[in-house]
Amino acid sequence: MRLVFTFVFIITGFLANAQQIPGKVINAITGEALAYAKISLPQDTPILSKRDGSFQLNLNGKESLKISVSYLGFYTREFTISEKNKSVLLQLYPDYEKLNTVYISSPRNPANKLIEKAIENRKINDPKKALEGFTHQSYSKFLIDNDKNPIQLATDSTNSEIATIVNTARAYLSEKITLHHFNQKQGNKEEVLGLKTAGFKEPVYEVLTMDIYPTSFYEDEYSIFKTEYAGPLAKNALKNYEYRILDTLNTTRPSYLVYFKPKREKVVPGLEGVIYLDTVNYGIQKTEARIIGEIDLEIHEDYEFNPSEEVWLLQKRDIKIRPGSGGKDISVFGGNISLGTIQRRLSISSIFDNDPIDTNLYLDATTVNYNYQLNLSPQIKETSAKIVVEPKANDREPSFWSDNRKEPYTAKDQATAIYVDSIIKTRNIERKIQVKKAMANGYYPLAFWDLELSKLFKYNNFEGIRLGIGGKTNDHISNKFNIGGYFVYGFGDQKAKYNINTSIYLNKSTNTNLKLGYTRDIKEVGSFDYLKAPPKFYLIEPRFVNINFFYNYKQYYAGLEHRIIPQLSSEIRFSQTKVFDVRDYVFLYNGKLYPEYTVSTAGISFSWEPFNNYLKTPESDILIERNYPRITAQIDKGFADVAEGDFNFLRTGLKLEYTIRRLNLSRTEFILEGNYATGTLPLTHTFHAYPNSSRQEAVLKRFSIAGKTSFETMYYNEFYSDRLAMLHMRHQLRPIKFSSFFQPEIVLISRHAIGDIGHKDRHQNIDFKSLDQGYSEVGLEINKIISGFGLSTAYRYGGYHLPGFSQNFALKFTLNIKF
Repeated sequence: MRLVFTFVFIITGFLANAQQIPGKVINAITGEALAYAKISLPQDTPILSKRDGSFQLNLNGKESLKISVSYLGFYTREFTISEKNKSVLLQLYPDYEKLNTVYISSPRNPANKLIEKAIENRKINDPKKALEGFTHQSYSKFLIDNDKNPIQLATDSTNSEIATIVNTARAYLSEKITLHHFNQKQGNKEEVLGLKTAGFKEPVYEVLTMDIYPTSFYEDEYSIFKTEYAGPLAKNALKNYEYRILDTLNTTRPSYLVYFKPKREKVVPGLEGVIYLDTVNYGIQKTEARIIGEIDLEIHEDYEFNPSEEVWLLQKRDIKIRPGSGGKDISVFGGNISLGTIQRRLSISSIFDNDPIDTNLYLDATTVNYNYQLNLSPQIKETSAKIVVEPKANDREPSFWSDNRKEPYTAKDQATAIYVDSIIKTRNIERKIQVKKAMANGYYPLAFWDLELSKLFKYNNFEGIRLGIGGKTNDHISNKFNIGGYFVYGFGDQKAKYNINTSIYLNKSTNTNLKLGYTRDIKEVGSFDYLKAPPKFYLIEPRFVNINFFYNYKQYYAGLEHRIIPQLSSEIRFSQTKVFDVRDYVFLYNGKLYPEYTVSTAGISFSWEPFNNYLKTPESDILIERNYPRITAQIDKGFADVAEGDFNFLRTGLKLEYTIRRLNLSRTEFILEGNYATGTLPLTHTFHAYPNSSRQEAVLKRFSIAGKTSFETMYYNEFYSDRLAMLHMRHQLRPIKFSSFFQPEIVLISRHAIGDIGHKDRHQNIDFKSLDQGYSEVGLEINKIISGFGLSTAYRYGGYHLPGFSQNFALKFTLNIKF
């Protein structure tokens, strides 16, 4: 019976849409489409043609409709549209006298003066600048639909009902109710009061992190779907846009209809569209914008005037995204899965998901704002999360949704739940989501076991080929702990390495875990690992291949990690490490030689990313947007006579990372790192500057893969320090767009290091230098020449410049693979 009821509503909606008549407005002389032409309807609000001149006209049950079409510089014409018309082509003729008046006689484009006024008045028109604070609620519907929805009727009535639902329902639907808070001191916070995701057993919070809901046209940068565009009312808008007044609309609050389009689209990404500006205060009344390129994006915004505060408030925003010319991924769950994928770019993840892409799919996100409470300063709950999901958000009663829905919940929406539930099961969508999440952290889930991909294969000059297996148990075994480890074998040194560990989840919401483990493996001499370094997964580790100076160790460790706030995480660790087989190296201390020794340490590490934005759910915190700076710090204290430890020392590390991103897609990165140690320190626990060059004579024999923070001309084992500072500077120019598939990136690089080491005589049977004269190299990368492959060059200069060009020069691959 439910299927029959749904079927009737779908058929009714389909028949109602039959009176939609498509049309297009063009220049009668040139055939050029007229974007945003005004189409006046009798006793109704005028509509505008789209960027390509197209429009849809609804006869609303009438046999015919008389319309008037006008455009700046063209004669206004009247047309009669009948239900007999399947489509219409409306031609306007240029009025050259008006065109001359606008484009020749005017000493200055009047639209520019209008835009200057609108920019100047942002402080009184933008609610976030004009008001001390406010709250409002919003209802949002996000769906993936299909432009082609054929109704296929079969002979059997039951089959026809099912076929109708399958063919007409959407591929995805979610709804949310949000309470927004804003005050000048704390900014904007969102509380998600209700959330529904059709077809999924567990909440799909990732849809809240998609950045599908953009910022305001008043902002300098209009951000939507991980892409930033120049704002049409930004401070420097006249530099990035050209404007034209199309019309003046006589409504309750008259407005100027202003057309805008990018001036420097190849340099600074921009939108094209129209904006309605109030003739009194120059505030935004309505916007319509579009961009056609890597994605096809349409934005429609409607505002409502609040007379008490004399400010226009956003009431409704509708965003539609379709496939474009290529290169931009639009997918629902952070990966390119078949359900919800609008477009896919070639990437590693596409190997695991090669379902055909439906080019008729589009994303549609509609938001309706209501219940504005103005000129108050709401006290926002003290939380560092930008979005907070209430514990009951996923379990709201039907009455809650019927009371808060501000858009019709149609029969087609009802059919979606049935269809999505079926498609999620048949296409194993939840499994694909699980795989995407795990692979982002370097794992592949197999039933109760998450396989660690980085342990499968490696190669270096010491071990030769290194094969193995590793991973950890997942929640299919227990949601209170995991057991993990790895076993690998090096065919060069003919030795097995292994680890066994466990993490006991004390508090999942704060990522508080007790960690215990034992490791028998090798480690590079002079390496320093931050416990709270951001997680990284490498298919290929550039430096690892050519390293040849390792030490063997056995280590017991216990630690506690805890996320203090989403932006600040910490870990404390205690360990006992037995070091042996350090090639021919021997450490001399107090007249005693130590070919083997034990290091017992206690360490604490912090990672702080103060400007990251997070989504707080009842279960955990999810990163929405990573911002800079990122600060990582660690202190290790070595103890003699504790747990058989041989030496007292103190090691510290501090790393600062900062990235400047620009609208033209250029980027400048800075990485500053300092390491300092005091006490009795064997060479294994000193510092190196991440050298990445082997000691081969010919340049091509040193050919390898370049790293991001390594010195490409510095030889392995050339320098060791107990005091070290490094600075990496990278400036990426905006991509050179030869085509949608060939957009190489040029990167200019400058690297510097300075350091020193005390008691050099303690380190026996090894020859190395300090960095007291300062080390410098300059580099150039051309990335993404073919897919993720590129070329890199670097040249050593300064205090450690070597005789001969080839000894100072490096030529390498670069590898940037997208997951």
